[in-house]
Amino acid sequence: MAIVEAFPRLKAEIVVNSSALEEYEDDEEQASSNMVTKYIEVQSGSEFAIKCTLTRPGPGCTLVLQFYLDGKWVCGAYVMQNDLLGNTFETFTEGLRYSEGHRWYLQKFCFSELKIEEFDNRDFSDQLIQDLKDMGEITVRVHRVKNLRRSEQNSSRSRKDLGIYADNVPEKALKGKTLSHKSSLRNPVSCNPTAPWEHDYMDSVDKPIATYKFKYRSKHALQSLLIMPRSPSPVPLEERDVDTLNAEEMRELLRRQRERDEAARAVKREGVKRERSDTATDTDPHVDDDELSFISAKRRRFPVTLNEDGMETIDLT
Repeated sequence: MAIVEAFPRLKAEIVVNSSALEEYEDDEEQASSNMVTKYIEVQSGSEFAIKCTLTRPGPGCTLVLQFYLDGKWVCGAYVMQNDLLGNTFETFTEGLRYSEGHRWYLQKFCFSELKIEEFDNRDFSDQLIQDLKDMGEITVRVHRVKNLRRSEQNSSRSRKDLGIYADNVPEKALKGKTLSHKSSLRNPVSCNPTAPWEHDYMDSVDKPIATYKFKYRSKHALQSLLIMPRSPSPVPLEERDVDTLNAEEMRELLRRQRERDEAARAVKREGVKRERSDTATDTDPHVDDDELSFISAKRRRFPVTLNEDGMETIDLT
């Protein structure tokens, strides 16, 4: 649960399938006594709810919990002093409620994958930059209020009024921010009517007594941000203890060993073949060993002498 130092009796958490999501610390967020920020891992398509738990003693006044998805206000919930009949009081907000005529509808919260276009070079508006500023965040702001009274106006908003961003996002518009998901609403279903209320703030609207922020990302995104440790590389089968291998892993290990043995035998056969080939090329197979061939020879010079008459004599022996 996320807890702020200034108001520790109120805790907030994000619930999926009746279980609170594991929270991770945000080391980059500036610490504050009345604000806490956590990272959570989410999956596309999963529905979620915002659960808040207040423990005794009560705040001494009425509290309003304002819920924001991706920076846009969605709905709120009241916690009154007399709600604390026991030791704790819980609010469980699973979606947006609104009315059309005399009928009421509920659109449940869910996480959707944020489509990011890597090579999208189209121009983007200042409004898109503003929308992306708080994208991937669920925020709960707590205010002290008074003069709680019934209202004739329905303050809840439908999917269309909420203005949830549905288009693909150009990567360059993220400006280095790591995002993976956005908040969405399921199709509306009929629900019981809800009485609208209004109130006056006891403090400045811009100064809630507590703020809880949940930055939701995919597992891969959290690992890239070093919020979650990366999954360790699996130990190769060859390095594992054979007693820990199951039947399928043992068969795979034997198959790899056979492939290595066959490759080694093939290399050995190729080496012998090349050695024989090199030896055979040292002798010309078309030349008989009894035949002699001369490539070149020096001309023999015979001795020349002069006799008594001055005549040259050549010795041919």
